Amino acid sequence: MVSENEIRPAPEVLEPPKAAFRVVEDDVVRTDLASRREVKYVFPCGDVAKLRGLLNGSGRRLVHNKPVSTVRSIYFDDVQLSACRANIDGVSRRKKVRLRWYDSLAPGQDLFFEIKWRNNRITGKHRLQLQAQQPITDLPYRQIVDELLGVLPASFVGELLPSNEPIVIVEYKREHFESREANLRATLDYDLAFYDQTGKRHISTAFPYRLPNVVVLEGKFPVGCEQDLKNLLHPLSPRIAPFSKYVHGCHLLGLLPMSF
Repeated sequence: MVSENEIRPAPEVLEPPKAAFRVVEDDVVRTDLASRREVKYVFPCGDVAKLRGLLNGSGRRLVHNKPVSTVRSIYFDDVQLSACRANIDGVSRRKKVRLRWYDSLAPGQDLFFEIKWRNNRITGKHRLQLQAQQPITDLPYRQIVDELLGVLPASFVGELLPSNEPIVIVEYKREHFESREANLRATLDYDLAFYDQTGKRHISTAFPYRLPNVVVLEGKFPVGCEQDLKNLLHPLSPRIAPFSKYVHGCHLLGLLPMSF
């Protein structure tokens, strides 16, 4: 029996569980992401070395952490794949929601939540830098989405809520270049791979569908600088071609009918 004078231990205070994500930085102030033209050129059997040499000769190479980055993004949509179908149908105002990371097969500590938007020919991107507080691969997708909804600004929440189903992980190598006047940028994307996430409980990088020979050159520039891009690509005069990595991933993984 405990005497009245005996000191009892204080009850244990349980700390609330730590959030999975912490907001680090909002890139919405970056003018190169806010509003721009974006065009794509697709080379089904492209020679990366030749294209790299061309862009190096006409412009200059940009290095972000590594000369060649590996980009991976989880694309979110609804069960009807509405964002995917809006792209196929050529809807003039549309958006895509994704969670992106770099240079590791599984998400590490640094991630970016992005909303890519298009309004006719003008594109832009709202990007929020996040820091993972725990291994994201240990979390089920439902918890990942709930944790994102808990830290994102209201405008981002409004985009994720109706598009909260993980559909595809898109992966590729990327090299960055810019014109000598620094008014436009170009990227070379190659070694594309796609991972089906539909029906998956956790992030899955098993059984990729690979497109090893396709090279995508993207030009990104302010409105009115179309001629500068042509100068950067000279003497090549490739034809602009629509190419959504997300849409191609959905198609190649059998998530869309063959006649898309």
